[in-house]
Amino acid sequence: MASLNLFKKLGKTETDKNKDAGYKNVILFAPVDTFTSIKTPTATPTALGDKVKITTSHTFPTDEGFISLLSKKHSVTSKGTSTGDDGAQSMEWTFETVILGDSAIHQEQLEAQLNNDNIWLLKDQDCINATEYVQFGDACVCPTIKLEFDGKTTKEGLKEYKLTGTVKNKKFWYSGTVTEKP
Repeated sequence: MASLNLFKKLGKTETDKNKDAGYKNVILFAPVDTFTSIKTPTATPTALGDKVKITTSHTFPTDEGFISLLSKKHSVTSKGTSTGDDGAQSMEWTFETVILGDSAIHQEQLEAQLNNDNIWLLKDQDCINATEYVQFGDACVCPTIKLEFDGKTTKEGLKEYKLTGTVKNKKFWYSGTVTEKP
């Protein structure tokens, strides 16, 4: 059976898309066990990009949805690095954000991320593209979360938590509805 060759020349039209750096200063997450349905890319991709696009909306029961975390401006980033042996490489994706402040609520909610299975969304800084998010994780594999806290000094500035997520092969482009938890 011949495989479908989806490679194509990247011209000006393709390289002009989404090339500006950065993400909005909000990151969203939802625990996997709160979804009614977690959607995936099409099983029969026909165009380049279809293997990583999720165009159908995830669903939640009433009173559930994605939870937004307001982040320090200019702190939301992502990076991908190939890992593995020659001939068996794959992508490892990392995202990072800084959450300002420190309280019992901050601590409890952020520490709960360490061992919970969540799907994460980042919104591109380009507000013209209002419906597309970068999604990390799916129903099977969720990012591993690491936390760092810095209490700073009165001279250095604000207290902050740095949240870093890492996941292999599970970066998607989600354009379904983003339901937020009330």
